[in-house]
Amino acid sequence: MRSLLLPLLSLLTSATAKVHSIETGQGPRSVYPINERYLAVADSSVDTLLIVDGNSGGAVVGHFVLHKDTLDSNPKSWLNPASIASCDDCQHIFVSNNSMLFAIALDKPLLQMAQSHDFSSLTKSTVRPFWPDNWNEKYRGDGLLRQVSVAHDGSSAYLAHATGGVFSFDPLEPTNANRKAKHVIHTGDADIGEGINALHHTSSLKNLVITRDKYVHIAKIQDDDGNNPLEDGKARAYTLALDYHCDKLYDGKEMTFMDTVVINEYAFVMGHPKHSDEAKHNGVSIYRLTWYDDDEAWHDCVQVAGDGLKEAQWIDGSGRESRFSATPTDMAVLPTMDSHTVIVADTDNRAIRYVDVTIPVTTHNDIDKVRVSSIAYNEDLYQVLYSDEDPWTGLTPETVMTQDGKSYYHSGKDSIYSMNFGSAQDECGRVGIGRICTLPEIRARFARGQYPTISGDDTDWTTVWTAQQCTGCHLEDPGKCPLEDSSTSWGSNFKMIAVFNPSKGLQTQCVHIDRPVDTFSMCCGVGGPAVLDAAASSAQAEQAKKAAGISFGVIIPLLVLAVAGYAVYMRKKAKPAWWPKFLRNDQREDTGHAPHREVDLRGRDYI
Repeated sequence: MRSLLLPLLSLLTSATAKVHSIETGQGPRSVYPINERYLAVADSSVDTLLIVDGNSGGAVVGHFVLHKDTLDSNPKSWLNPASIASCDDCQHIFVSNNSMLFAIALDKPLLQMAQSHDFSSLTKSTVRPFWPDNWNEKYRGDGLLRQVSVAHDGSSAYLAHATGGVFSFDPLEPTNANRKAKHVIHTGDADIGEGINALHHTSSLKNLVITRDKYVHIAKIQDDDGNNPLEDGKARAYTLALDYHCDKLYDGKEMTFMDTVVINEYAFVMGHPKHSDEAKHNGVSIYRLTWYDDDEAWHDCVQVAGDGLKEAQWIDGSGRESRFSATPTDMAVLPTMDSHTVIVADTDNRAIRYVDVTIPVTTHNDIDKVRVSSIAYNEDLYQVLYSDEDPWTGLTPETVMTQDGKSYYHSGKDSIYSMNFGSAQDECGRVGIGRICTLPEIRARFARGQYPTISGDDTDWTTVWTAQQCTGCHLEDPGKCPLEDSSTSWGSNFKMIAVFNPSKGLQTQCVHIDRPVDTFSMCCGVGGPAVLDAAASSAQAEQAKKAAGISFGVIIPLLVLAVAGYAVYMRKKAKPAWWPKFLRNDQREDTGHAPHREVDLRGRDYI
């Protein structure tokens, strides 16, 4: 699936000094990849666990509100999730905030729901506080809890505390009396000090990656004999001094680091300088360090995505041009066999970001080939869930993700034009539909197989402009960012392009509205779906060409040559409103349903 990104993109302070507060309104705080396609997202802005379909441009396909409905109007009493984890066979989802760990009981594991593409039973789940008897009560409710991590096979689970260390529990039997729950790493063990921000299992399940403000500790949880040293109270860890290796990137500026994931012999670390002279809220960056067997050490800290000195933004593209918000604290690794993708819960942008590092990992070089795209799932979800005003009453995040209406497009390689957002909007006005499609409308048509392609083959790629805004801001309360630029918002000049095909899925990229992109014209409006049939349109086009030939046969030869020359010049450009329709292969069907082939997201035909 991650090969999707290549054609798409070719075109806090130390915990001892300050408690990391979680304000309602922030957005996605943590993400748990259920499988290659589905993601579980803990979103504090709506106080909800969301299941997001990464193959369909971020459609919400399941949700579970984490508070009682009596608290809907009082966000200050919400759970405010900060971290989420589960496992393949777990019948619980584990969610933490700064003060408590919670267990959400499921009727079946998330992976089973994902395999059946049905998350409807999630709404019937129940949530309860979970604090095992063997955990010291002094850490409960002190506001310093951090991330939770669960091994995908359920063999172990851990919860980090900023100053207390690491606690273990049994994710398959999460009862308070379970003796597997222990305080396994105390501050100072294996040189692991205070200021813990995050922890993750490695894919091998042999190590636990613990990130502090300045260090990463890789602690053993499985030795050569298959035993877990932490269960015997023998913490052992390799320490990587991030500030020593990465500070040189910014001429010695003091840095802080939030999270680390390991892929093969590479550590990908998220962080940024604490302060920047260029920005009030400097966005995070992702850095790569390399393991060298010769001296058994990590070296070579290089920046692969984002810019830690520049203002928070929401920009996709190459790693060099991409930008993130200033507040992400959690990363994960997408479980794929043939690619390598780091997932970032981009909090203030209220989106999930895919950072494709496949080429740098497989070639051991080419860091300029990192590609970043967006999973934009948050479409007025606060209003959808909590507003009593029309048109939101009775809607759910799932229903708002699909929209219908009349469509216009035309397939074929001659229908691709180099257009910026304004040119694409003018093209929609020219054909009478009036506007560019929204992202939900694109999702709906993608699911039905109604979209332009070069040749109609399932391997063809489709690229279109969407009306989806790329706005981010520092929200103090639940809601949405203002559309205009302000001192706390950004992105009013960025829109999403959607790139998709039946066998690979759909993803989006935030680009500047003035940037020309080779795209199809795809326009939407009100009314029932009416999509131009490729076979029928070819016959219409031939008739139009013949009519054009007859009419021009009586015109002065020089005028014919001039018009033909200009037509060739305009072939790959967006047409102005006055452009004659007979010169465009774009006759549209005004009513009724045109035949189309329904295709699911894995490219399999169905009725």
